[in-house]
Amino acid sequence: MTTAIDRRLKSFAVALLESGGGLIEWPEHFKSGFAVLPPKAAAILECPENTEITAETSDRGLTINLASMFLQRAQGLFPRDTSAMALKIDTLYLKKSAMDEPVARAFAFPNARVKVMGVSSERVEYQFWHFAAAIESDEKWEDLVGVTINSRTRARLDLPDPLNNYDAHPARLDQATVDVAAATAQAATVAGEKALGFIRRLEDRMDRDMKRLKSYYHALLDDASDRNRRTMAEPDKTAARTEAVELELQRKTEELRERYTLRPALRPVALVRLDAPALAVTLHAQRREGEKQLNVYWNAMSKTLEPLACGQCGRGIFSIHFAEDFTPLCAACGHK
Repeated sequence: MTTAIDRRLKSFAVALLESGGGLIEWPEHFKSGFAVLPPKAAAILECPENTEITAETSDRGLTINLASMFLQRAQGLFPRDTSAMALKIDTLYLKKSAMDEPVARAFAFPNARVKVMGVSSERVEYQFWHFAAAIESDEKWEDLVGVTINSRTRARLDLPDPLNNYDAHPARLDQATVDVAAATAQAATVAGEKALGFIRRLEDRMDRDMKRLKSYYHALLDDASDRNRRTMAEPDKTAARTEAVELELQRKTEELRERYTLRPALRPVALVRLDAPALAVTLHAQRREGEKQLNVYWNAMSKTLEPLACGQCGRGIFSIHFAEDFTPLCAACGHK
């Protein structure tokens, strides 16, 4: 029976091999197919250039399943540099009506008085990032993480793939707007959410192993104590044995913690930059400490107002607590 994981793995393998110049003939409902691979790809995967490709464990050809070495070897096929593309949409419909009511519905400003000062048509760059994410520990977790950010606000958005937008065409954009740090911070949050099940499973296993370890060494201590009482052992020898067991427990505990330490990694692999029209809504914020003007954006692709990014945790927010310098903060960061 073909599982969802089998189908995803097959789809991934075919796309990866074809992106590297391979020719793959593997019908959807067939367990096996045929591949013609470039010499470099064949060498990395340790298989012939003309080879059978199969989902079933086999001594011949290229086996694509979780039990095979395909995923480990396939890492050598990934490009090491970030692939970048710049696109532009010339015109999009921009909202014409007043923005006072939409802003009042979308945003809350608990510690400031805010009013809409005006709107203007601007061009904004949206950056669609893809990261290879991994967490190494006693096991390894890997996935592809995608995040989209507004280059002005650094807020994370949910926007359609620009490669499917027929109005987008190639363009040349200023490299100064590319913010890898902001995108990486947002991708780290997404990766943490996606890996939550993996992390909890590791924590449960570590707790279980730690209990077994402590139970074993505590039993050794109890046994040594009983033996000492029966044999009337000298106090110095008793203390030495107890100290030795406790030191060994401490060493084993540190080894166990090291074994389950999470070592996360993020590597940008693709970036699509999209220059598009947007509506900038200028707000005037006033607090006891002073006042400041800032912009929020009405997105012409989603036809909604975009959130701002929390200046500390990066979370997209509509309920905005201003710091003394008017940095937007989420409720949690605003009350720290």
